[in-house]
Amino acid sequence: MKKYPFLILLALLCLVVSVSGCVSNQNQTNNTTSHYSQNGISFDYPGSWNTANAVSNNSVAAVVDPNSVASTGEPQTFVLIQKSNATAGSDMQTVYDANYASLFTNTSYQRVSEANITVNGAAALENVYTVNSTSATMQMRAVWLKENSDIYVILCGALQSDFSNQQNNFNLVVNSFTVQ
Repeated sequence: MKKYPFLILLALLCLVVSVSGCVSNQNQTNNTTSHYSQNGISFDYPGSWNTANAVSNNSVAAVVDPNSVASTGEPQTFVLIQKSNATAGSDMQTVYDANYASLFTNTSYQRVSEANITVNGAAALENVYTVNSTSATMQMRAVWLKENSDIYVILCGALQSDFSNQQNNFNLVVNSFTVQ
């Protein structure tokens, strides 16, 4: 009689192990990448994403997750590269501070965090914030880099509910970014 509980436990364990091989992880990321190299910059981005027309001020490049396009046609997960219109020789910290002093006077924008980081061995500034609109709350990560006399901003955005899930994709772009 004492063998039966052991056999039942063994059979149950075998069943769990065999079923676990059939379960897939929906959050796995696609390991393929694509490479962008135009407009004097280059970077890698997720292979399932697309390049997009960068139409905002000072835009150099944009890539978007086509699976995140809202009913309005706007992507909700994206990376936008901008080249600042600051004058040559401008101090990046001064331009950064002025930008966010103005931005955060609008109550739709709320700062989440700020940090000094290193990207490809160079000093960079990072600002993470949320933007509340009538349709959704977006979270943004802006990484500021200075190359030669130019300031670049890598703006990564996603719905606030998906922002942390997108960090590997955002890091792929940020960590591979170079000025040609």
